[in-house]
Amino acid sequence: MPETEDSAEIDVTIETEVVDVDGDGVADIVSQTTTTTIDVDGDGVVDIVEVQTITAIDVDGDGEADIIESTTVTGVDIDGDGEFEDDEIAVEEIVAVREGLAEELDEADTEADAVAADTEAGDEDTDDADDADGG
Repeated sequence: MPETEDSAEIDVTIETEVVDVDGDGVADIVSQTTTTTIDVDGDGVVDIVEVQTITAIDVDGDGEADIIESTTVTGVDIDGDGEFEDDEIAVEEIVAVREGLAEELDEADTEADAVAADTEAGDEDTDDADDADGG
């Protein structure tokens, strides 16, 4: 394989964050960010930057991701001035939601509303009884 004098320098950094929202020991949110920088011409100035963040969210607590969001931001210094102008930056966002999740959440909201209505009715009965007792 022939050797070339041209070289590119590529640096990749991966950061992962895990969040247990409800404290049950199972991850509810996992987010991974991968940052890639590339110096194409070897002059020490980054020519391409790509940052991709993938986030998985377990909404219902079953241990499996219900929502996955991916955002990729790519900057390419086309004119070589060392700066990324607005027209040299692209953003791509993708969101995937588990089928049936919206209906499940609507049902849970309806049940929560019914419980709240029952609780409020119970509070009013107690208030009426307090008023009758003079308290």
